[in-house]
Amino acid sequence: MRHPKSARTVLALSLAAAVLCASSAGAQVKWDITPFAGYYIASDLYNSYSNSGTSGVELTNSFAWGGRLTGISRRGGLEFAYTRAGSDLKLKQALAGQPRTKIGRIDLDTYDINLIGYEPSGNPKVTPFGVIGIGWTVTHPTVDNDFTLKPGPQLGSNTLFNFNFGLGVRVAMNEKLATRFEGRWRVTDTNLETSSGLWCDPYGYCYSYSSNWYDSGELEAGISYSFK
Repeated sequence: MRHPKSARTVLALSLAAAVLCASSAGAQVKWDITPFAGYYIASDLYNSYSNSGTSGVELTNSFAWGGRLTGISRRGGLEFAYTRAGSDLKLKQALAGQPRTKIGRIDLDTYDINLIGYEPSGNPKVTPFGVIGIGWTVTHPTVDNDFTLKPGPQLGSNTLFNFNFGLGVRVAMNEKLATRFEGRWRVTDTNLETSSGLWCDPYGYCYSYSSNWYDSGELEAGISYSFK
Protein backbone atom coordinates (compact mmCIF):
# COMPACT_ATOMS: atom_id res chain seq x y z
CA MET A 1 0.00 0.00 0.00
CA ARG A 2 1.37 3.45 -0.82
CA HIS A 3 2.42 5.84 1.98
CA PRO A 4 0.06 8.84 2.36
CA LYS A 5 3.15 11.07 2.38
CA SER A 6 4.28 9.45 -0.88
CA ALA A 7 0.95 10.24 -2.51
CA ARG A 8 1.29 13.84 -1.32
CA THR A 9 4.79 14.02 -2.78
CA VAL A 10 3.61 12.76 -6.18
CA LEU A 11 0.74 15.27 -6.08
CA ALA A 12 3.14 18.08 -5.18
CA LEU A 13 5.40 17.30 -8.15
CA SER A 14 2.37 17.02 -10.43
CA LEU A 15 1.27 20.50 -9.34
CA ALA A 16 4.80 21.81 -9.84
CA ALA A 17 4.81 20.29 -13.32
CA ALA A 18 1.48 21.96 -14.08
CA VAL A 19 2.92 25.32 -12.98
CA LEU A 20 5.97 24.72 -15.17
CA CYS A 21 3.76 23.97 -18.17
CA ALA A 22 1.67 27.07 -17.51
CA SER A 23 4.76 29.28 -17.20
CA SER A 24 6.04 27.89 -20.52
CA ALA A 25 2.73 28.36 -22.30
CA GLY A 26 4.10 31.37 -24.14
CA ALA A 27 7.20 29.53 -25.27
CA GLN A 28 7.44 27.10 -28.14
CA VAL A 29 7.09 23.54 -26.85
CA LYS A 30 8.27 20.48 -28.76
CA TRP A 31 7.19 16.99 -27.75
CA ASP A 32 9.23 13.82 -27.98
CA ILE A 33 7.75 10.33 -27.81
CA THR A 34 10.45 7.75 -27.06
CA PRO A 35 10.03 3.96 -26.97
CA PHE A 36 13.08 2.42 -25.32
CA ALA A 37 14.72 -0.82 -24.25
CA GLY A 38 17.43 -1.40 -21.71
CA TYR A 39 19.01 -3.29 -18.85
CA TYR A 40 17.62 -3.41 -15.30
CA ILE A 41 20.31 -3.67 -12.58
CA ALA A 42 18.83 -5.24 -9.44
CA SER A 43 20.11 -5.75 -5.87
CA ASP A 44 19.52 -7.91 -2.80
CA LEU A 45 16.00 -8.18 -1.41
CA TYR A 46 16.06 -10.32 1.77
CA ASN A 47 18.61 -11.66 4.25
CA SER A 48 18.33 -15.05 5.98
CA TYR A 49 20.22 -16.21 9.05
CA SER A 50 20.11 -19.71 10.52
CA ASN A 51 22.23 -22.38 12.22
CA SER A 52 22.76 -23.93 8.78
CA GLY A 53 24.36 -20.85 7.25
CA THR A 54 23.72 -17.41 5.83
CA SER A 55 21.81 -16.85 2.62
CA GLY A 56 19.40 -14.33 1.18
CA VAL A 57 17.06 -13.52 -1.68
CA GLU A 58 18.24 -11.42 -4.59
CA LEU A 59 16.68 -10.11 -7.79
CA THR A 60 18.56 -10.90 -10.98
CA ASN A 61 19.49 -8.30 -13.60
CA SER A 62 17.10 -8.35 -16.53
CA PHE A 63 15.69 -6.77 -19.69
CA ALA A 64 13.54 -3.63 -19.38
CA TRP A 65 11.39 -1.67 -21.82
CA GLY A 66 8.95 1.24 -21.85
CA GLY A 67 8.10 4.64 -23.26
CA ARG A 68 8.47 8.34 -22.49
CA LEU A 69 6.51 11.45 -23.44
CA THR A 70 8.70 14.56 -23.06
CA GLY A 71 7.70 18.20 -23.42
CA ILE A 72 10.78 20.29 -24.29
CA SER A 73 10.83 24.06 -23.81
CA ARG A 74 14.05 26.07 -24.06
CA ARG A 75 16.65 24.25 -21.92
CA GLY A 76 14.24 22.26 -19.76
CA GLY A 77 11.67 19.55 -20.12
CA LEU A 78 8.86 17.71 -18.37
CA GLU A 79 8.51 13.98 -18.88
CA PHE A 80 5.99 11.22 -18.18
CA ALA A 81 7.41 7.70 -18.37
CA TYR A 82 6.47 4.05 -18.02
CA THR A 83 9.01 1.24 -17.47
CA ARG A 84 8.41 -2.51 -17.37
CA ALA A 85 11.03 -4.79 -15.82
CA GLY A 86 11.00 -8.30 -14.40
CA SER A 87 13.52 -10.30 -12.39
CA ASP A 88 13.89 -13.82 -11.10
CA LEU A 89 13.73 -14.26 -7.32
CA LYS A 90 16.82 -16.26 -6.44
CA LEU A 91 18.47 -17.54 -3.27
CA LYS A 92 22.11 -16.59 -2.91
CA GLN A 93 22.74 -20.20 -1.93
CA ALA A 94 20.53 -23.19 -1.19
CA LEU A 95 20.53 -24.11 2.51
CA ALA A 96 19.87 -27.60 3.95
CA GLY A 97 16.57 -28.99 2.61
CA GLN A 98 16.02 -26.36 -0.07
CA PRO A 99 15.81 -28.02 -3.52
CA ARG A 100 17.20 -25.15 -5.68
CA THR A 101 18.08 -21.46 -5.71
CA LYS A 102 15.41 -20.04 -8.09
CA ILE A 103 12.19 -19.55 -6.11
CA GLY A 104 9.99 -17.28 -8.24
CA ARG A 105 9.75 -14.04 -10.17
CA ILE A 106 8.74 -10.43 -9.69
CA ASP A 107 7.44 -8.06 -12.40
CA LEU A 108 7.65 -4.29 -11.92
CA ASP A 109 5.49 -1.55 -13.51
CA THR A 110 7.01 1.89 -12.86
CA TYR A 111 5.41 5.28 -13.59
CA ASP A 112 7.48 8.49 -13.40
CA ILE A 113 7.12 12.25 -13.57
CA ASN A 114 10.57 13.65 -14.40
CA LEU A 115 12.16 17.07 -14.81
CA ILE A 116 14.94 17.32 -17.43
CA GLY A 117 17.66 19.94 -17.81
CA TYR A 118 19.50 20.21 -21.16
CA GLU A 119 23.07 21.48 -21.57
CA PRO A 120 24.05 22.55 -25.13
CA SER A 121 27.32 21.13 -26.44
CA GLY A 122 29.74 22.19 -29.16
CA ASN A 123 27.83 19.96 -31.57
CA PRO A 124 24.23 21.23 -32.13
CA LYS A 125 23.06 17.69 -32.80
CA VAL A 126 24.36 16.35 -29.45
CA THR A 127 22.57 17.51 -26.28
CA PRO A 128 23.58 16.13 -22.87
CA PHE A 129 20.95 16.22 -20.14
CA GLY A 130 20.31 15.49 -16.48
CA VAL A 131 17.06 14.06 -15.12
CA ILE A 132 15.43 13.84 -11.70
CA GLY A 133 11.94 12.66 -10.87
CA ILE A 134 9.54 10.80 -8.63
CA GLY A 135 6.87 8.18 -9.21
CA TRP A 136 5.55 4.84 -8.07
CA THR A 137 6.27 1.17 -8.76
CA VAL A 138 3.62 -1.58 -8.75
CA THR A 139 5.15 -4.96 -7.80
CA HIS A 140 3.81 -8.33 -8.98
CA PRO A 141 5.68 -11.11 -7.12
CA THR A 142 5.09 -14.81 -7.78
CA VAL A 143 6.67 -17.46 -5.53
CA ASP A 144 6.89 -21.10 -6.69
CA ASN A 145 4.36 -23.36 -4.97
CA ASP A 146 6.97 -25.50 -3.23
CA PHE A 147 8.47 -22.37 -1.62
CA THR A 148 5.11 -21.04 -0.41
CA LEU A 149 4.17 -21.55 3.23
CA LYS A 150 0.40 -21.65 3.85
CA PRO A 151 -0.77 -20.30 6.18
CA GLY A 152 2.02 -17.85 6.87
CA PRO A 153 3.50 -14.52 5.77
CA GLN A 154 3.45 -14.25 1.98
CA LEU A 155 4.84 -11.90 -0.61
CA GLY A 156 2.11 -9.68 -2.07
CA SER A 157 1.65 -6.95 -4.65
CA ASN A 158 2.39 -3.40 -3.50
CA THR A 159 2.40 0.14 -4.85
CA LEU A 160 5.61 1.82 -3.70
CA PHE A 161 6.94 5.39 -3.89
CA ASN A 162 10.31 5.94 -5.61
CA PHE A 163 12.59 8.68 -6.88
CA ASN A 164 15.19 8.56 -9.66
CA PHE A 165 18.03 10.61 -11.06
CA GLY A 166 20.38 10.17 -13.99
CA LEU A 167 22.38 11.48 -16.94
CA GLY A 168 21.97 11.01 -20.66
CA VAL A 169 22.49 12.37 -24.14
CA ARG A 170 20.12 13.09 -27.03
CA VAL A 171 21.61 12.82 -30.55
CA ALA A 172 19.52 14.35 -33.35
CA MET A 173 19.46 12.47 -36.66
CA ASN A 174 17.15 14.96 -38.39
CA GLU A 175 14.36 17.37 -37.43
CA LYS A 176 12.01 14.55 -36.43
CA LEU A 177 14.18 11.67 -35.20
CA ALA A 178 16.84 11.37 -32.51
CA THR A 179 18.52 8.65 -30.50
CA ARG A 180 18.53 8.88 -26.71
CA PHE A 181 20.91 7.12 -24.33
CA GLU A 182 20.78 7.35 -20.55
CA GLY A 183 21.61 5.77 -17.25
CA ARG A 184 19.70 6.34 -14.05
CA TRP A 185 19.57 5.21 -10.44
CA ARG A 186 16.25 4.48 -8.74
CA VAL A 187 15.54 4.35 -5.00
CA THR A 188 12.26 2.74 -3.91
CA ASP A 189 10.64 3.05 -0.48
CA THR A 190 9.56 -0.50 0.39
CA ASN A 191 7.27 0.62 3.25
CA LEU A 192 9.05 -2.04 5.35
CA GLU A 193 11.44 -1.78 8.27
CA THR A 194 15.02 -2.95 7.78
CA SER A 195 15.64 -6.41 9.33
CA SER A 196 11.95 -6.94 10.10
CA GLY A 197 10.70 -10.52 9.68
CA LEU A 198 8.65 -10.66 6.50
CA TRP A 199 8.56 -14.04 4.82
CA CYS A 200 9.18 -17.70 5.70
CA ASP A 201 9.55 -20.71 3.39
CA PRO A 202 8.37 -24.30 4.07
CA TYR A 203 11.93 -25.46 4.79
CA GLY A 204 12.24 -23.65 8.12
CA TYR A 205 13.97 -20.45 7.00
CA CYS A 206 12.64 -16.94 7.56
CA TYR A 207 13.87 -13.84 5.77
CA SER A 208 14.26 -10.23 6.83
CA TYR A 209 14.38 -7.25 4.52
CA SER A 210 17.88 -6.00 3.61
CA SER A 211 16.93 -2.30 3.68
CA ASN A 212 13.78 -0.18 3.74
CA TRP A 213 15.14 1.58 0.62
CA TYR A 214 15.62 -0.65 -2.44
CA ASP A 215 18.25 0.51 -4.95
CA SER A 216 18.27 -0.37 -8.64
CA GLY A 217 19.86 0.94 -11.83
CA GLU A 218 18.73 1.31 -15.44
CA LEU A 219 20.70 1.60 -18.70
CA GLU A 220 18.44 2.52 -21.61
CA ALA A 221 18.49 3.44 -25.30
CA GLY A 222 15.58 4.63 -27.42
CA ILE A 223 14.43 6.39 -30.59
CA SER A 224 12.67 9.74 -30.17
CA TYR A 225 10.10 11.13 -32.59
CA SER A 226 9.44 14.88 -32.33
CA PHE A 227 6.18 16.72 -32.95
CA LYS A 228 4.66 20.03 -31.93
